[in-house]
Amino acid sequence: MFFLKNKFILLLLICSIPIYPITITILPFSSADPLWTEEYKVDDGIPRVLEDSLVNTKMLDVTDYDLLISYFASYDIVASYKTLQTNLQLASDFIKETFNSDYIITGEILNFNLKKGGKDIADVEFKINLIDINSLKTVKSFTDIGTYTLPNNSPVYSVGDTLFTETALGSASLIALNKIANNITAFLGNPPLMGIVTRIEDNKLYINLGKKNNIKNGDEFNIYKIDKILELPIDNNEENKSTNISNSPKTFITPNNSKAYKSVRTNEKGDVWYTSETLYKYRYYKNVEKFVASAKVIEIYDNYAILENKANIKIEPMMIVKIKD
Repeated sequence: MFFLKNKFILLLLICSIPIYPITITILPFSSADPLWTEEYKVDDGIPRVLEDSLVNTKMLDVTDYDLLISYFASYDIVASYKTLQTNLQLASDFIKETFNSDYIITGEILNFNLKKGGKDIADVEFKINLIDINSLKTVKSFTDIGTYTLPNNSPVYSVGDTLFTETALGSASLIALNKIANNITAFLGNPPLMGIVTRIEDNKLYINLGKKNNIKNGDEFNIYKIDKILELPIDNNEENKSTNISNSPKTFITPNNSKAYKSVRTNEKGDVWYTSETLYKYRYYKNVEKFVASAKVIEIYDNYAILENKANIKIEPMMIVKIKD
């Protein structure tokens, strides 16, 4: 049975706009030692850390791991989301329909060792498989290690805890997964960098890309406005319509009553569960991209850059910027 407990976080996820050319979904990981799962929750925790590492490359759209779990729990079958870990065909069918991903990732924790004494010494090793979602073939496997020494001791936190990254194991995991994330983007041909306009002052546009993203003075970005469109299955008797989600949204597209929203579901075993309408709608949001203007970098800092806006066109915060080839 699935209950939606945090509507604010979910709304934030739904309103985020995936506009990257490549979409990846990470599945629960397996562990070489069951104790690592019991003590540190590595099967769910490490995928979340990898998700952050991939998102921080600003080259890929990465499905929110918690949204995957939540939505799968409200799918047309009643099954543990851990089923996705071993049943790749089920995972592929579900993810293609729900998130339209290009690749799925499976992983194994090979080492997750912590030595405590006067200081904490951590050694980790992960194997990550990048799998084509259509063929279900592993196109590339990435294995890397991370080591870190904390000059003192820290409490033991599960991987999902916010304080985990401050521990020796957390720091070692970030080292290994950041290397793997960079290797994945390199293997995929380093997709174009994308960011957002964070602030506007006079003719200056601030974006969330900087030296850490290898941005240089003179780099040119295209700026886009993204409209989100909701397209839902409708009754056969209704007229096909579409509209921008920002206006009183009407829905259209493939009339298919079998895909209509149902708040309560059951199966032949008598299981009963509840489906969030917001989650149901997630897969039917489409994005329409409209070019607005171009601008060049005139100042650059570690985590952000400033573009000069010479266009006589209104540009707003949260618009998308894509670096030009």
